[in-house]
Amino acid sequence: MKKLTIMVVLTLVLVAQSLNACPACKDSFGANGANASVGDAYSWSVLFMLSVPLTILTVAIVLIARKIRQNPNSAPTM
Repeated sequence: MKKLTIMVVLTLVLVAQSLNACPACKDSFGANGANASVGDAYSWSVLFMLSVPLTILTVAIVLIARKIRQNPNSAPTM
């Protein structure tokens, strides 16, 4: 187990440099980059895309729970 952990850490350290973003994307995420607002837009769009499905799922679960509480006799039995 210890050997596997060391191998994974070494692999991540050695490969991390080759996993950089393209030059335009990397520059846009910098604090003083010319396209800093583009990087911020990408970050916000990813957060929005992650939050929308969770919001829809939460609303659906709440609606189903309310319907079951209103009509407890109509709940399906297993």
